[in-house]
Amino acid sequence: MSEPQTIPGNFTFGIRRLVLVDSAGFCYVEIPVDNHGLILGPGNLGKSSLLNSLRLFLLPENNFKNSRKKFAFRNASAGSFYTNEESYQHYFPSQFSFLIMEAENPAGVHCQILYRDNASQLSYGRAFAPVSYDQLRPLFWNSDDEAGIGTAVPELSFSRLSEVLKKLSKETRLVSDPAKLKQMLYSSELMHADAVRYSVLPLGESDERRVQSLRTLILLLFEMKADDQAMANAVASIIEADKKFADDAFDFNIDDFLNRHDQLKQQQTQLNRIEKERPRFEKLHRDYQVYQTLLRSQHDFAAFRDGVTNALQDIGSRRKTAVEAWNEQNDILRHVLQGLKKLEQEESGLKGEIRSADRRIKQAEQNQKDGELLLSQYGDMTLQEIEEVQKEELAGKRSHLAALQSAAQAEIRLEQIQKKKDELERKRDALKERESKQQWQLQNQLDEATAAPLRAVDPRLMMASPGQDLDANCKATIEAFARLFVPSDRGFDWFDTEYPAQPARQANYAEQRQQILGELNGLEKERSELAETGNQEHDRPRLIERTEKEIRAIEKDLDTLSRFPAAATNLKDATEDKKAADEQLARVHEQARLEQEKQEAVQQKAAKAKAEKERTEEREKELAGLSRSVGTVEHRFPHLKALKSEQPLAVEQVSVAAFDDLQTQLDDLEERRRSILDHLRQFVYLNIHEDTEGALQKDSPSSSVIRETFKSLSDLFAGMAERWNMLEQQIGIHNETVASYRQALKSNHEHIARFEAQLNRELDGVRINDLVEIRVDIHTDPKFRNLVEEANNIDPYGDQLQSDAFYDRLRVFVADFFGEQSGSKRLTMDKVITGISYRTRKENTANLDKKGQSTSTTALINLELVHRLLKRVLYPGVQLSFPMVLDELASVDVSQLPSLLERLRKQGFNLFSAATHSASAEVIYLIGRHLEVGQMRTSRPYNPQRTLVFWGGAEGFTNGEPLSQWADQTQTNLLEPADE
Repeated sequence: MSEPQTIPGNFTFGIRRLVLVDSAGFCYVEIPVDNHGLILGPGNLGKSSLLNSLRLFLLPENNFKNSRKKFAFRNASAGSFYTNEESYQHYFPSQFSFLIMEAENPAGVHCQILYRDNASQLSYGRAFAPVSYDQLRPLFWNSDDEAGIGTAVPELSFSRLSEVLKKLSKETRLVSDPAKLKQMLYSSELMHADAVRYSVLPLGESDERRVQSLRTLILLLFEMKADDQAMANAVASIIEADKKFADDAFDFNIDDFLNRHDQLKQQQTQLNRIEKERPRFEKLHRDYQVYQTLLRSQHDFAAFRDGVTNALQDIGSRRKTAVEAWNEQNDILRHVLQGLKKLEQEESGLKGEIRSADRRIKQAEQNQKDGELLLSQYGDMTLQEIEEVQKEELAGKRSHLAALQSAAQAEIRLEQIQKKKDELERKRDALKERESKQQWQLQNQLDEATAAPLRAVDPRLMMASPGQDLDANCKATIEAFARLFVPSDRGFDWFDTEYPAQPARQANYAEQRQQILGELNGLEKERSELAETGNQEHDRPRLIERTEKEIRAIEKDLDTLSRFPAAATNLKDATEDKKAADEQLARVHEQARLEQEKQEAVQQKAAKAKAEKERTEEREKELAGLSRSVGTVEHRFPHLKALKSEQPLAVEQVSVAAFDDLQTQLDDLEERRRSILDHLRQFVYLNIHEDTEGALQKDSPSSSVIRETFKSLSDLFAGMAERWNMLEQQIGIHNETVASYRQALKSNHEHIARFEAQLNRELDGVRINDLVEIRVDIHTDPKFRNLVEEANNIDPYGDQLQSDAFYDRLRVFVADFFGEQSGSKRLTMDKVITGISYRTRKENTANLDKKGQSTSTTALINLELVHRLLKRVLYPGVQLSFPMVLDELASVDVSQLPSLLERLRKQGFNLFSAATHSASAEVIYLIGRHLEVGQMRTSRPYNPQRTLVFWGGAEGFTNGEPLSQWADQTQTNLLEPADE
């Protein structure tokens, strides 16, 4: 890597040439500025614009935003400043607009080219190239035309220009960044050619204060006739730049200072107001703790509400089940009762059957007893025989009765008695014969198996006697017949007829004989009575009555006899029926007992089912009431409707008591909530809490709003000690700021005085025209001086704010000092220094005079002052060759012009001014060079609105100088000898 290129020891920085292309009303203008010069032309031509365009090259800007502050382009005729857009369009009206400055410095000649940058609004760019303008002129202007005026270059563009510049030198730079521009334009690294290559004003220090001071001085160079306020601003800027440290800059932002005090005062007032409300917060805190505890009741309410819904569903199902169970038990009970009723009916029937059986048994027993008694009277006679005897006796008694009642019947009866007697005698004879054959009776010849069924049919069958032994055939026939009977438990069955078994017995012939004898005696007795009744009529009624009784007795015996055969069977049947009825009754009683037990069980179940039904119905009614109550609560507290429960309350826990307790909690919660809201809104009203969105002012702020607001207030009151401590620290810091500002006021006041003394020491021995002594007075605002004195009377040390009286006086100062000025109230050096005035003394006078000098004299004094101010800003030892613009030169006294020009030349300035053709010849002569800029117009401009052209150098008087040093380089061909 090559070493940095060094430069010779001649440290001169100058501007040689100024070129405008399609700019400031000109098509093309090229003027030298390395010597004194006067631009001549008609009024309102743009002469001043040519001179003022130098500001664009010397200041590190890249756009026309806030151009009044940056460039101060003044509209002299209107007495105002041009706007951003007016200034921009004046210098950069088209894409062909370029401004070129040719300069030189210890590193050599270079050109700075300004061009319109369309990348952003009101912006322009810069190109730097280490070449002379002679190498670049063909890019901007074509001088080869028949008229010798020249024409525009149609292909001119920045892209083409940058391409050519880069080909001409690799050191070409395109720069738009203001920081980089400052570094390039104001570089003072004089021993390094690369660093200083494009520098035009090398600063002693490149800090922002120096740059700002240079900006002020540059503007002065272009308005040397500016009023004392402009000079005062320049002095203020130099004073600031002359301070050793940047932190010493005088920039007292009173607005910030007062605002900070107001902030601290407001904080103190706010903290006091907050502390005053601490009892309210403690009450709020207690309410909120209870409120937090009661907040659970909202979720409990949601759980209760869902629990009521579930309970209603559950109780509805249970009620339905209970009703079904109750109906079922009632149906079962009804069936049981019906069964019991049937059993009662059956029991009643069975008891009737038993009573009937008892009667039948009693009747059968009586019949059996009477029959047996009757049978015992006839011995071995069979029932049939006894019946026949009884019937026969009954017939006889009836005949006897008839006989007693009628004589005719008596006769008939007597005959019958006689026949009967004859019959009984035959029977007695037959009995005797039967007794003699007794040994051949069938029961004695047949075995019991054959005799038993035949005896069951009729006992007489077995008592019959054939008078001899039975032969085999007869016996076999009888046995075969007997086998046709089928034995049974009670006797023998003859097909579908049952014959009860009869015991075997032997015939009692003696008894039978005695019976026949008795009957014969009875017949005889009856005959005797009938015979006697004819003679004894008085006995007839008695005999009739007796006979009737006898007939009834016989009829009764016949009846007894008729019932006797069935008495045993009836007794057995009745007994069996009674036993069966008793057994059935016992079963009915057992069944009835079981049914009664079942009835009792069913009745208990029915009672339980009824109780359950009534309980569920009552519970359902209760739950329905609770549901309505829940709806009432939700109507009172609408926010509860949207609340979701974490877990519904268990069905069995849903109760009126639970709801009453819950409602009490909700009422308490609402009361606490209203109390909390009242407190919170009061805190908002007192500006202790900020409710930016008005959430607390709504009818029903959400719990989250209450919670967040309370947390904010809790944090606020919890941090009060820290805030008080912080406030004390801030007050201490602010008081330190007060102390530093007091010191700044005092030190800057002293600094102005010292600077004034330094300037006056530098002006010792300076003579201008007939003035032998010049003194500068820097005037400060008297209000500022009063402020300095006021600040010296305060004690800024401590942890308490300064008294309100001090700040009230400071506000009065602001009101008086700044008046109605809007924006920030910053007390800076340019506001403190209100003006510059000169005191002068002429030769042979003793005292300094304050009266004003002529314009030219004042300009010379200003020039001297600017020169010395520039020396403070620029790098030590450098020499300048810069144009100093003095517009409207006609205002300068002609007699003083030579000394002005000489002093400018010594100080490195080239007077450059503009004037109309009315300028005197003497002025033109004294300046030596003039440029007629309004004489040429091209036929082929960049824009038809801008056709003025000037190039080729100045006209004037050499005053003995060699032409080679005086003429423009473009006119050197005029100095060559003509070809003869």
